[in-house]
Formats: sequence, structure tokens, C-alpha cells
Amino acid sequence: MKTAYNRNFNLLVIGECLVEFECDGNIIESETFRKDIGGADIVVAAAAARLGSKVQLVSAIARDPFHSFIHERLISQGIDTGSVVSCQGYNGVYFTGSRYPEQREYLAHHPGTANRFIAPSLISDELIDNCKIVYASSELQSVSRETRRTVFKAFHLAHSRNIMVAYDPNLRLMRWSLDEEHECQCSDTKRRLHKTRQGLDEARECLWNVLSLVDVVFLSSPEESMALFGLERPFEVIGYLWDRNSNIIAVVKTGANGCVVGYDGKIESFLQPTPHAGERFTPTLVGSAFNGSFLHAIACGYSPFEAAALANSVALYKGIKGGGIDSLPTEADINT
Repeated sequence: MKTAYNRNFNLLVIGECLVEFECDGNIIESETFRKDIGGADIVVAAAAARLGSKVQLVSAIARDPFHSFIHERLISQGIDTGSVVSCQGYNGVYFTGSRYPEQREYLAHHPGTANRFIAPSLISDELIDNCKIVYASSELQSVSRETRRTVFKAFHLAHSRNIMVAYDPNLRLMRWSLDEEHECQCSDTKRRLHKTRQGLDEARECLWNVLSLVDVVFLSSPEESMALFGLERPFEVIGYLWDRNSNIIAVVKTGANGCVVGYDGKIESFLQPTPHAGERFTPTLVGSAFNGSFLHAIACGYSPFEAAALANSVALYKGIKGGGIDSLPTEADINT
């Protein structure tokens, strides 16, 4: 595992800022929503920051009515916004509800345009040199070719400087292949199938373009690993990754069953603690909370196996507390 020398920031996150509207029950029927910032990458940053890590964010916030709200909420979580730019356009908005307790319900109402201003020019040698770990996910890669170049540039610079790189394929096929130029002239059903196949091809291509630069990879099993590799069992997924990058820390998240971690030729399983009787578990963005706390632990000198145990505890806490970044635990919450 790469040595983390003294730097100003434990974690550098490159990702999109979204506005989240959360409700209890059915999104369509609800008349009351709780507003907060969200998005998978933002939750990764907030999870690490609330545990005590110094976190810097590379992103873009549009000058729409949500501009000040997003910026202030990032700062309130202890996230450094010195590399967040303001731009024209509008910020993405999504709705989430708890209609189905065992799974997430999302309605992406407004995909936003601010993310298209996250460009390679935002990535500099000084920015990368000032952090211990660089993190991004395919949620940003899915936006445009420019955001894919941004992620690749950051990962390449970090890798060349022996700085740890972490990545989550975070496969969300509805985010891929949204450009009209990719539409096929056929029925709605065939068009959806075409976009799904094309989106999966693009997601796989993005994964393979960066995998050789990555030190920590987060995957979900069985759906995501099956779609990307044709493999369901975590042990097989880890072996598959090691065949292509023997030094990688492979973290396979298995939902309510916890996770399986492979590192340095060793594989260990970590069961997810279960909520107490009567406690409801909300899975919205729990995986991102896991990622942020895992990377916080790595930056603080934990082994990957120790980091997995901490991340499982954070994921449980987040799931019980519900949506919103304020439901992420602090270091004091985890230690009590």
C-alpha cells in the first residue's frame, strides 16, 4: 500500500454537486420534502470530512438560485471549496423517497449543466501534490468526454507521483448515453435497449481506461460486478481484479451482507451489523458513506481490513439515520 506522506488534505474528491429533495414514502404522492445537497461523490467527501479528514473538492456550481445554498452546505461540512468554480447554467436536482424500504427510489428531475464545467484545466500538479488520496467515480465520467478526461488527468498525475488513487464504477446506466446524437431511430423499447447496451459499453471502457492507475476500487455485488465482469461472487471478482492489477485494494460491497476486502494476497469478509428491532434502514447513498469513511481510515493509517470494519459501522449509522448529509456520523458518534 502506498505511503501517505504529510500533505494538507487527506482526500481530494472530484465530483458533481446536486440538490437532493427527500421525502417519506412515495415521491409522487408526497407533499413535503427535505432539501439538502447530495450526489454520490459529495457524500463521499462529506463522510470523510465529518469523521475528521481534511477534504478538498473539485467541482462546479451553477449560478442558479441554489448556488449559495450548495456552497454554504459544503463549507458547513468542513469541505474545502477552494477548487470549486462558479459557472453559468443550472445545478442538478433529484428526488428520493422511502417507498421501498429495501431499495433506493430516485427520480432524476433535472440533470443539470454545471457538471460540464468540470474540466481538465481544474486539475493541476499542485492540487494533486497536496493530497494523500484522489477519488472519483463513474458518476462524473458519465457526464461527458471532458469530465472523463478530467478524471483520467487527475488519476494519471496522482499515479505518477505515487499518490493513492481510489475509484468506484458506481454503475448507473440511466446516466450514460444521454446525448441526442446517440439516439437510434427505432421504437421506444428498442431505443431503451440500445441506450442500455451503449451505456454499459461506455461504463466498461471508462473503467478499463483508469484501472491500471487505481490503488483502491469499490465495487458492488452481484448486480454491478455481473454487469461489468460477468461475475457475481466477491472472491471471484477480487481474483479477476488481481489478475489485472495485483497491487489493488479490492473492496466488494454486498449490501446488507457487508463487504469483502482483498489486499496483499489476503481476503477477508466483514458482515454488516444489523439494526436493532424496530429500526428502519434507508439504503440511500449508504455505499458512498462507506467509501468516504473507508478512505478516511486509510488516510489516517488504518489497514484496509481495519478501514472496512469502520466503514461498515458508518454505513449502518447512515442507513438508520436516513437521508441527507447531516445523517452522516462524526468521529464522536462512532466512538460512543
